[in-house]
Amino acid sequence: MGDRINPNRLIVVLIDGLSNEVAQRQLGYMEGLVEEGAALRARVKSVLPSLSRPCYASIFTGTSPRVHGVNTNEPTARLETLSVFDVLAEASHTSAVAGYHWMSELFSRGPYDLVRDVEQNHNESGITHGRFYHQDEYPDAQLFALAERMRRTENPDLLVIHPMGCDHAGHKHGGESREYAGRAAFMDGILATVLPVWMREGYQIIVTADHGMNAFGFHGGPDEAERITPFYLISQRLSSSRVTQDTIEQTELSALFCDLLEVVPSATMRPFSPSRKAQWFGL
Repeated sequence: MGDRINPNRLIVVLIDGLSNEVAQRQLGYMEGLVEEGAALRARVKSVLPSLSRPCYASIFTGTSPRVHGVNTNEPTARLETLSVFDVLAEASHTSAVAGYHWMSELFSRGPYDLVRDVEQNHNESGITHGRFYHQDEYPDAQLFALAERMRRTENPDLLVIHPMGCDHAGHKHGGESREYAGRAAFMDGILATVLPVWMREGYQIIVTADHGMNAFGFHGGPDEAERITPFYLISQRLSSSRVTQDTIEQTELSALFCDLLEVVPSATMRPFSPSRKAQWFGL
């Protein structure tokens, strides 16, 4: 397994509820990669409302809530707007998601059935393979173990890992609390364990978040603490790895995923900025 090289495969770690400010303070391993020139750091501005389900939909469809129609956390039906998972399936590529059950509802099938949908294999459209949880306090370390198991057994082109620990701590204690910072630091420890393995095998890796968290333990509005999230990219295609002041629109991420996976984005996806692409990848 250790000799397998995967230059066109991508792993996305979508840390639910992690603000950019706290990420830069607590993700010491990730910041070390940036300092050593092994990763690029930028930031992402989420769509509004900066709620989880609208953000998930925008990240993976490349469209705004006005287009995909998810404006609250309430809808449970699968999206009609094409997602990265649909694009990959149409190109005979595979995907795997270890994440919150809302991801299954949006990109696989919904409403979520705890018994039927907790484990999914070889779906013909949307997410190919899935392992889903429905309790916000589900252990992050356990989720990464499930994801790593899928990576090794299914070798998907795209693997998405979606832990909820930071969001859960933020809602319970607030975005400026010791507990919230501690969950971010714990996440950094997980990343410090798994990323070296993925990097040795040549994966491209993105670490980001759907939204942030304000001091009161809420999100949904336009404040920077709620809307600005971290972005780290590891890829052999980067012309240089560095800190950039770029702020990426959340709706650009889907097309970036497609570009890194070498599949054509759907016509509805917002393109990744051509000037930024040229700057980052020397194209």
